[in-house]
Amino acid sequence: MNHAWEAVLLAEHNNRDRDSLRFVEADGASPYIEVSVTDLNAGEPEGDRVEINPLYRLGDVFGRLFDRNTDQMAQTRALFFDVCMHYIVQLDLREGLSREDYHCSLLSDDIRSGRYGRSAGERFALFGRQEQKQIVREYLHLLRTGNYQEAFRKAVTGLYTGALVYENNETAHELLVYLGTADTDTQRERAVFLRDMFLPVQETVHFFYENHFGIIGVDETMVVDEMVIF
Repeated sequence: MNHAWEAVLLAEHNNRDRDSLRFVEADGASPYIEVSVTDLNAGEPEGDRVEINPLYRLGDVFGRLFDRNTDQMAQTRALFFDVCMHYIVQLDLREGLSREDYHCSLLSDDIRSGRYGRSAGERFALFGRQEQKQIVREYLHLLRTGNYQEAFRKAVTGLYTGALVYENNETAHELLVYLGTADTDTQRERAVFLRDMFLPVQETVHFFYENHFGIIGVDETMVVDEMVIF
């Protein structure tokens, strides 16, 4: 975690909001790294306060703006420094942003803001940030190809390790989905979101959570007290 943008990415990876971070000038900054931390191997910033050495790579810009020999307007300087660092971090992250990343960002914002329905926005919040990115990438794939079953299957198996998606050969437009997770209200809401987001109205989906449904001829699914009769 040498740079400010690394600290932001690590925080977001742990489902923390970027806007909750506050950048401040480090008192005892190291000349070799931008982020002042006690543990170089830290997995994310400690708390919401991120101490920054403004002269590490931005000395030409910040050298006179944040002169330590000036002690006037301390609160205004602190606020301005935080705003500047957030803007610089945003520029850093956009340097490696592909067109698909940009589309994913716009789509995520649309879902959160309720453009796909208020309930969709509320259910989308039940997924972690990395899970949300995976969902919108598969949804973009759906928009490009029109193959809703493939996009749905990739989204489900990507979110749930060991998940299985079956197509009922006896009934048209019917899917059986084993998630392999606890049957809770949250998981049910997440499943509804995936169904509504990826599948057309005529598609019927049956979700199975902790226990797999029994399949004749497959002994692993026919264990007493560990199967669901469908």
